[in-house]
Amino acid sequence: MRKVLIIAGTALTRLARDRKALITLLLMPMVLIGILGSALGSMLEGGGIHPYTVIIVNADQPAKPAVPEGTPQQVRDALPTMDLGKILATEVLTSDQIKEIITLKTETDLDKAKDAVAKGQAAAAVHVPADFTANVINSKAANIDVYSDPGMATQAEIVQQIVRSFTEQVTTGNMVSRLLGPDKAQQAILELTDRLPVVKEASSGTRQVKAIQYYAAAMAIMFMVSTAFNRAKDILEEQADGTLARILVSPTGKAQVICGQILGTMAVILSQFVILMIGTRLLFQVDWGDWAAALALGASFSLAAAGIGTAAAALLNNPRAADSATGVVGMIFAALSGSMFPLYLFPDGLKMVARFIPNYWALQGFLDQMSGLGLSYLWMPVAILCAIGLVTGSVGAWRLASK
Repeated sequence: MRKVLIIAGTALTRLARDRKALITLLLMPMVLIGILGSALGSMLEGGGIHPYTVIIVNADQPAKPAVPEGTPQQVRDALPTMDLGKILATEVLTSDQIKEIITLKTETDLDKAKDAVAKGQAAAAVHVPADFTANVINSKAANIDVYSDPGMATQAEIVQQIVRSFTEQVTTGNMVSRLLGPDKAQQAILELTDRLPVVKEASSGTRQVKAIQYYAAAMAIMFMVSTAFNRAKDILEEQADGTLARILVSPTGKAQVICGQILGTMAVILSQFVILMIGTRLLFQVDWGDWAAALALGASFSLAAAGIGTAAAALLNNPRAADSATGVVGMIFAALSGSMFPLYLFPDGLKMVARFIPNYWALQGFLDQMSGLGLSYLWMPVAILCAIGLVTGSVGAWRLASK
C-alpha cells in the first residue's frame, strides 16, 4: 500500500512542477467561469423563452361564500359554488396565448411534481391548496406555491407573474363578476379586497441558482474531464519512454503501479476541484451549498473521471491519441451534458443522451445542492458516478495489466 501511495503522490508532485499544466487546469477554468457567468447569464436569468413544461397540482376544493348564522337554507343553496383552482388550471394556464410558451401537465402528488422540477423535467410546479377558494371568498389569507427549477429562472418568473395576475383578477372582481354575476360582484369585491391572496415564490430547493454558480460547476466538471485525459497521456508517455519498465524492475508489482496511477489521477482531479471550489468562492462569491455535499460530489466525479481516464489510457495506442482525445471528448461531454448551454434549450432526444454522460449527473448534483434541495438528492448522482468510476477503472486497469 505504501508503494501505491508513493506512486500516487508522484502524480501530484509532477503536476505541481508543471507550470503549463497548472495554467491550463486552474487558471483557464477560472477565466471561463467569469466570462460565461456574466456573458451567458441571460440564458438563466433573463434570456429568450422557449416552450417549457409546467405542472399544476390542483388540490383546491369548490366552496360557497360564508353566510351569517341563521341564514335560511334556501338562501344558502342559492349561493353559487366557486372553484378558483379549476379556473386557473383549465382556463388561465391553458389560454391560447399561454399555450404558446407553456405545456401544462397535471399531477395529484405534490412530491412527484416537485421531484420532476428538481430533475429538470419541468420549469415549475404550481400548487393550489385545498382551501384556496374558501380562503379567498371568505377574506382569509390564501397561498399559491410556485416551485421552480433553479436553472430556469426566467421561465419560473413568467409562471409566477401569471399566477399573480390571476389572484389580482380575483381580488379586483373581474373573475368574481363572472362567477357571481354583476349584481353580487360589488359586494364580493368589498369582501375580497380586505386581504390580497399571496403568491409564495419558491424554488425546487430553498435558494435560486445564479448563472455564475451554474458555470462554476459546469466549467469545473469540464476541466476535470480534461485532466483525466491528460493523465491518460502521462500514463502512455511513461510506457513509451520506459519509465514504467524501470519501475517494474524494482520490487514493485504491476498491479501496484496501476493502482498507484489510478489513485494519483483521482488525487490530481480532486485537488483541482477543491482549488477551483475555493477560488470561485473567493473571487466570484460562488455558493456551492453544503461543503460536505459538494466535496462528496467532487470526490465521486473525480473517481468517475479517473476511471474514464484509465480506460482511455488502456484503449488508446499512444500519447498523441490521448492528447487529441482530451479536447474532442472533453468538449463533446461538456456540450451534451449542459455544461456549455442549459439543458432546457436542448431537444428531448439530446436531453435523454445527456443522462448517459457522467458530466450530467455531476452538474445536476451540484445544482441540486446549490439550490438547497438537501442530502436526499445527493445519493443518486454520487452512486451513479461511483459506479461509472469503478466499472471504467476496473476495465482500464485490467487492460493495462494485460499489456
